[in-house]
Amino acid sequence: MGGILIAGTKINIQNRAPLKKTPFNELPLGAIQPAGWLRDQLEIQAQGLTGKLHDHWEDVGPNSGWLGGTGENWERGPYYLDGLLPLAYLLGDQALIEKVQPWVEWTLNSQREDGWFGPESNKDWWPRMVMLKVLIQYQEATGDERVIPFLTRYFIYQFAYLSERPLTSWGESRGGENILCVQWLYNRTGDEFLLELTDLIHRQTLDWTGLFTDFPFWRYQTQFDHRNHMVNVAMGIKDPALYYLRSGEAIHRDAAAKGIRSLTFSRDGKVKRITSSKEDNYIYEGLSFPPLRSEAILRPNP
Repeated sequence: MGGILIAGTKINIQNRAPLKKTPFNELPLGAIQPAGWLRDQLEIQAQGLTGKLHDHWEDVGPNSGWLGGTGENWERGPYYLDGLLPLAYLLGDQALIEKVQPWVEWTLNSQREDGWFGPESNKDWWPRMVMLKVLIQYQEATGDERVIPFLTRYFIYQFAYLSERPLTSWGESRGGENILCVQWLYNRTGDEFLLELTDLIHRQTLDWTGLFTDFPFWRYQTQFDHRNHMVNVAMGIKDPALYYLRSGEAIHRDAAAKGIRSLTFSRDGKVKRITSSKEDNYIYEGLSFPPLRSEAILRPNP
């Protein structure tokens, strides 16, 4: 019978005032070690496509823009690392860790004096939100002292420039990912400008509080909208939940809870209450498939 082992060597950091305390605190990467069946599944991933994707897909290969190359420079590299890095460190797989490290080193070394980082050919805030999560996990796993100053410099840059270059498109839809990283840093440094940055990002993010409070997309949607894209909807739950820690207002807490309840009872979900989704038009080797929208179709809460 498989299980998990609790490692007692990790520090459990709680929310720093004025952020609200929570009944449970997130454990850092590595505080829980996989064992039994769970470890077997992670090893299957490491030995399968997850551990070898960079050998088969050029978008996450050595020419990636996130390795300094001229290839794909948006979200695919950061997304891949957001899974590959924790997999490598949870397994203590040295071969995977060595594959992850060049991405981390390139990203850390890419930071300009003003705090901006990443491929210069891409100015989107969104993929950087994902890479911030990668670096946070890396810091938790290794204690690398470069990460916290790196994040601080970047958030100083973001605080200075978000007003003139606000979140748009995917970044506007997924600002909760950014807030997650800002709050992680605030709990470690206490820099008060991070609270103001949280407010600014929340204001520029789609109004997920209003959407989950009174969701308008009850029927099948035939037009793309960031508010009914399933990945955006799932990520959108973070925004009111995390902002509640800052605001203390029940409307943010309740919106997140209502969103979760609605998704678990969704007609687009599974019998086991796991929400599913579909992507847009698929065209593969000349075969065109019917459009399958990734919309959230929610039921009213009981």
